[in-house]
Amino acid sequence: MIILFFIIIPTFLQAQSLDITPTFIYEYESDSEEYTSENQTVHDFEAGFEGRFSKGKLNILACMGYHLIDGPLKRQSKFTRNQGLNYVSNDPGLESNQQNYYVSDLKVQYGDSSNFIYLYKWNQHWGPGINSLTISGKIPTFPHYGFSWDLTEKIHFNYFHGQLISGIEDSTYSDYYNLNEYHKPFQISRNISGHRLDWQLSEKWNISISELVIYANRSLEVAYLLPFIPFFPIQNYIGDTDNILMSTDIQYLYQSNLRIYGAFLMDEWSPPYTFEADNHNWFGWQAGIDWKDIYFQRDRLRLEYTWTDHRIYHHRFEVNDYYSWGYPVGFWAGPHADEFYGDYSVILGDNHIEIMFSNARRGEFTDSLRMDQYSGRPSNIPVYERFGFDNSESCGDCIGTVESKQLVRLSVYRKLKEKLNIFVQYSYVNWENAGFIPSAPLTDDAMPEIVKHSFGIGLYYKY
Repeated sequence: MIILFFIIIPTFLQAQSLDITPTFIYEYESDSEEYTSENQTVHDFEAGFEGRFSKGKLNILACMGYHLIDGPLKRQSKFTRNQGLNYVSNDPGLESNQQNYYVSDLKVQYGDSSNFIYLYKWNQHWGPGINSLTISGKIPTFPHYGFSWDLTEKIHFNYFHGQLISGIEDSTYSDYYNLNEYHKPFQISRNISGHRLDWQLSEKWNISISELVIYANRSLEVAYLLPFIPFFPIQNYIGDTDNILMSTDIQYLYQSNLRIYGAFLMDEWSPPYTFEADNHNWFGWQAGIDWKDIYFQRDRLRLEYTWTDHRIYHHRFEVNDYYSWGYPVGFWAGPHADEFYGDYSVILGDNHIEIMFSNARRGEFTDSLRMDQYSGRPSNIPVYERFGFDNSESCGDCIGTVESKQLVRLSVYRKLKEKLNIFVQYSYVNWENAGFIPSAPLTDDAMPEIVKHSFGIGLYYKY
């Protein structure tokens, strides 16, 4: 950050060119798939601006604006593929069915296209898939800094360090602030650091390995500022209290237009128990294909399956969970979930046509499951079966609750003018056990099955 400061300030003192573009966005859904009840008509309005600055090796992109959601009386479900929202509120002056939030995102880069240092409040996406097991765009944008570096022509390295939102109240400040009057209490700090190595083995094969760590209750851990040594031995050196996740992914370019890939994430592993019923295989995995120019010059087919164990992303200490704003940093559906996803898109003239299908489900993760995976399972409780038994003492061996959601969407995007884009879409949703909460599951009878048919339209305008 100090290096960036001394680079940026002298640059701004020189002659410079700046491009600021006002923007306006409007979206309408007759029955949005983001809400756990039917007949949820939603109007989304956003007004803001996009600022760009470029001089030499310095590039800056800033997006700021105000967003109003009109229609629903409650927050969106977290069981949706869309990016999660941060602090949404019903401020004074708004109607009871209105909520608002502010957009404030920034990208500062210094360097060329492959070797640069950066300071972001933006998204990250690691991995070859549409979804990501490690870092996805599900969480709201978060502040982080780091660098990207080509070590050789075939080996690339990326490192970053950032801050997440834990959602756990910090009572330290209770003597200084009246939290009963302040509606947004202070939270315990939660931090993330990660490094990733991409290696192009040949023209057809590419392999990547990455490691991430979540730690809390301290603003900055100097040991995790060492980008080139493994985090796993460092966190043991510090005290074995942090959350380490390791992953690898591989890509095979079968043809110039056909890519096959797979990804594997390991949250915790005990080799002696690998093949036991009561194992420590805390894994997630993914497989997919990406096929372009099939029947037309500009069409594309993507298919992907993602699977996550019920024990990943959570930690012995809740403060180190792999979450921000209550959303998983990795796979959008979280732990104890799976999804089959597919989409086909084609560009015909000025029209971009896409049909998408998603079949996802997720199961429960209670406090008793967290306790059992670390402290040992009581002898009178059976081994937990995926989407099966609930280990809680109050339930015994009853069948667990599973939330499932099938989504089919047809969208047509068109550029009407140089500064105006429009889209129309139709969505079909079949949602069982809508409103399910993994940490406090209810019985199937207490949650509805809903079917939605929704028509949507959107306008994007840049002045």
